[in-house]
Amino acid sequence: MPVSTFLPTFSVCVCTRDNPDGLRQTLQSIFESTMPPHEILVSDDSGNYDTRQMMRESYATIPYLEGPRRSQAANRNRLVRAATGSHVLFLDDRTLLGPTFLQQMAERIADDYIHRAQLGEAAAPLILTGMEMRDGRCCRPCKASFLGYPLPEYRCGERPRSVVLHSAVFPRELFEHGRFNEQLTCGYDTVELVDHAVHELGHRIELVPSAVNRSFAGTAPAEEPVLNDASRFYAMFRGYKSLQHRPFTALAFVLLAWTEILWRCVRAEGLQGAATTWRTIGHFRRLLRECGHEYPGLTDKPGLSGRVA
Repeated sequence: MPVSTFLPTFSVCVCTRDNPDGLRQTLQSIFESTMPPHEILVSDDSGNYDTRQMMRESYATIPYLEGPRRSQAANRNRLVRAATGSHVLFLDDRTLLGPTFLQQMAERIADDYIHRAQLGEAAAPLILTGMEMRDGRCCRPCKASFLGYPLPEYRCGERPRSVVLHSAVFPRELFEHGRFNEQLTCGYDTVELVDHAVHELGHRIELVPSAVNRSFAGTAPAEEPVLNDASRFYAMFRGYKSLQHRPFTALAFVLLAWTEILWRCVRAEGLQGAATTWRTIGHFRRLLRECGHEYPGLTDKPGLSGRVA
């Protein structure tokens, strides 16, 4: 494509579940965008037919997909397989698209493409993240501590290594090499995907602070704390061992993370906390077995992963 005519196209992928009123608000915010998207796709994980009926009656021109009804990650994977734009934005039925969000992202992507083409540089794929307004607070991408917990914002000039999911624009080509891990919870499916993009595929991440979407009040599905801890354990372990190729760091993480979970659970639950910790480690080992075939560095064989036993 000639440099002078390059302009990204956006597939806006909306996940919804039992919230037709919220979905209506999300779709309305997309219609009010100063830059119309290439396409809008909706995937529905609802347990009833209210959303399907609303889509047929009011939004018949928007492609409507039956969701897999397994997890939010599975719903996003369902959507991205149907997307045809050069870039993908994931929203849910509790997020409103900022009026100029797509326009700002398109301008930044086009500027980066043109600049690198003029210099004759091979452009590493670019992931852009904006910010999200939640409860009157503007949320930026957060760093992760050694154990995977959120830390304060990046320092000025520090290159981000994370995104705000519902304010992030991904190149669609990324999903030809990776996907959201459907067994991880609490946002660690996004953490794992972004780590894969940065450390294995060479993607860059940039923050566009003026591009802001808004999240409105809603009830998120309840998640099991044991699964959340196991997801964090798995995502960070995989990041250190297989993506960053730091096996000793991964071993140190396993030892410290196991100790931290045991201490926290025993403090909160007494002796019963030891059983909770064992369940967490068991689920972590199950993730190693079931997800390791996708990533050869993570298998339940003798070696670092074998030390978890």
